[in-house]
Amino acid sequence: MGHPVKAGPAGSGFHSSSLMGGAALLRHLERARSVEEIEELVVAAAVHADGAGFSRARLLRFEPQNGRLSEVRHASAGDPGVTLAEWLQLVRSGSRPGTNGEGNGHGNGHGNGNGTLEAARLEGVCAAAWSRGGIALGPGSSNGGPWPGPATGAVVLQRGTEPHALLVGEWDGDDHAEHRPVALEGLRQLAAAGLEAVARSAESQRRAQQISAACELERAILSALNLAEALRLVLNVGARGVNARGAALWLSTNGRAPRLEVTHGMNGERETLGRALQPLAEQIATAGRVRMVEDTSEEPLLSPASAATVAPLALLPLAAYGRTLGVLAVYGRVAPAERGFEPSDREFLELVADLAALAIDQARRFEQQRAGDQERRELKARARRQERMAAVGEMAVRLAEEVRNPLASIAAFARRAHRDLPEADPHREYLEVVIREAERIEKRMRESLEVASPEPPALKLESINTLVQDALKDYGETLVRRRIRLLKKLAPDLPQLLLDGQRLRRVLHNVLERSLDLVAVGGRIRVESRKSGEYVVVEIAHDGLHRPGDLLDELFVPFRSARAGSAASGLSVAQQLVHEHGGEIRLRSDGEWNTVIAITLPVPDNQDRRKRGGERRETRRDRRSPKNGS
Repeated sequence: MGHPVKAGPAGSGFHSSSLMGGAALLRHLERARSVEEIEELVVAAAVHADGAGFSRARLLRFEPQNGRLSEVRHASAGDPGVTLAEWLQLVRSGSRPGTNGEGNGHGNGHGNGNGTLEAARLEGVCAAAWSRGGIALGPGSSNGGPWPGPATGAVVLQRGTEPHALLVGEWDGDDHAEHRPVALEGLRQLAAAGLEAVARSAESQRRAQQISAACELERAILSALNLAEALRLVLNVGARGVNARGAALWLSTNGRAPRLEVTHGMNGERETLGRALQPLAEQIATAGRVRMVEDTSEEPLLSPASAATVAPLALLPLAAYGRTLGVLAVYGRVAPAERGFEPSDREFLELVADLAALAIDQARRFEQQRAGDQERRELKARARRQERMAAVGEMAVRLAEEVRNPLASIAAFARRAHRDLPEADPHREYLEVVIREAERIEKRMRESLEVASPEPPALKLESINTLVQDALKDYGETLVRRRIRLLKKLAPDLPQLLLDGQRLRRVLHNVLERSLDLVAVGGRIRVESRKSGEYVVVEIAHDGLHRPGDLLDELFVPFRSARAGSAASGLSVAQQLVHEHGGEIRLRSDGEWNTVIAITLPVPDNQDRRKRGGERRETRRDRRSPKNGS
């Protein structure tokens, strides 16, 4: 685990004691479980005669984030009759004070007066040891600092390749002065070995915790289908695995900028830090690469206040199957003394990011599958409804066909009886009602049969304004009789369209009949035509009140039952006829007009298609005519 202290010259008394002291210290260092225990044992050994032999010693721990050395332990020489092994055991058991963690308040003019020094402004042996990362002996500070003695030694305790602490001690006499370098070097090597062992033990424990956390996350991803819970677990596991202060996660959807989805950390700061990291998250989502930032103070996308809180910072894209689904950020340290993220931390966070990406992709695929299942269920239900409606429609068609002949006979005999009755007969009025209602039923049945069995349209170039004028003429008497005011505005520049004039005229009749059915005496009807882009629009609006129970969406349902005398069933026929021309018919309310029925026909699809392309019929040469040159 380390190297024993090198022996001094024979007969000096230092040879055997140093070997025994090194072995005793090594045994205690092997049982140490924390950095604090290592520091305590090293300081205790430094003030023992079998160790470095200091009369007084102090340990200053290095803080890399601010470049300072802070005193954490100091000790004085113990009982000379106690061996180093016994001394170390007493110190570890607490039976005898050997070292403590209270600074003595000394300063050297380069610190803040509470046992804190700036590493860059060390002097004398301290500066020499710090610069070479080893040991140095010589006089203390020249300006009357905390170590003014003539015999001072300094040892830099390494933790891997980085300095961990500075051990400084003073000797009161010159006994065995020639062996002091060997003792300090042995102490340095043993301390480095102890710190390395503790670091490896801590790394092993951390790796075990990370593996356990990754397994926990994997089990949750395979069992839980709630994306919000899975994302919260991702942040909890990620931060806990690297002992981070907080974490945040963003999700990207359809190539949009990542949106902050969930945060982890201290209440009151996690949301603020998450929003502060938004620009960096967008950068990572675009680049698609992992980024580890140790010194966040130099990051231009972070404010100084946020940069001081999120160091160190790890940003990882959440990528699955070649697509970036989001960004994971883990920042800060729970223990301020801990340094930046280690390579093992990066490996763990990359594993967490991969598992998070799979969880997100799985949740989205499950959501799509669930939506697809719901859509299939709705389609099946709609298909069943359509099948029932088709069956009802087929029955209605057969019933209409069977009823047509009896109805025609009823109407014919009623007309004959009506003609034979004298004018003064009171029964003539009853027969007129029978004839009128029979004709109305016959008309509705004829429209229903046309919906069920439409004939191919007879297309020719028509002016939509002419069709509107003809329909208004047919209802002119009704408009005058009911004193309905007609507001007409027909655009003169409408192109001619290739239409079935008879069917479009029927559409206009059905819409006008529906409007007249709802307008009260003295009401208003507005008829307007215009060109809107690539469409011709005809609007028929009225100010009649809606009847209770009339739903606009249900007015176009085929075979919808309507009250006696209502023209609502004609709208379903009108809708089908407009659809045959590639157009659509819609209803809405617009201010003072309670109902506006808009008929929209596309111009490109209803122009003269007979002129497209060249003439397909080829004029053949008369074979009886003489050939050229004959």
